[in-house]
Amino acid sequence: MRRFILTTLIAASAALAVSCGAAAAATKTTTVNATLTDMVISVDRTSAPAGLITFVVKNNGAVVHELVVIQTDLAPDKLAPDADEAGKMDETGNVGETGDVVVGAAKTFTITLAPGHYVLMCNEIGHYAAGMHLAFIVN
Repeated sequence: MRRFILTTLIAASAALAVSCGAAAAATKTTTVNATLTDMVISVDRTSAPAGLITFVVKNNGAVVHELVVIQTDLAPDKLAPDADEAGKMDETGNVGETGDVVVGAAKTFTITLAPGHYVLMCNEIGHYAAGMHLAFIVN
């Protein structure tokens, strides 16, 4: 009887360990470091696995910037203009953003991204048109 209880406890412990390990793997977060300078977005990776992604965004420019993540199949330079705000782009497909990041500041946000194509952009007036956008792929 003791052997049965011991065997059962060992099996249950092993199952719990595997379950906890799977849960930890499922909640692994990928970090993307982004630097915003005047009219350029630089990232340390242009792709990431699907799941939780943390964007660490630093504004090293001379003006306010932001980082907006748009899910789209369009090329990074083909987003539509915003019909209500001249100089900005339509944010259809927005899945997360920093909001304004003042000069010298940093902001971090975490979102869950499904596999697909995304555009990272700054949507301050005129910044997208000046080239502040790039493709980002989630596998």
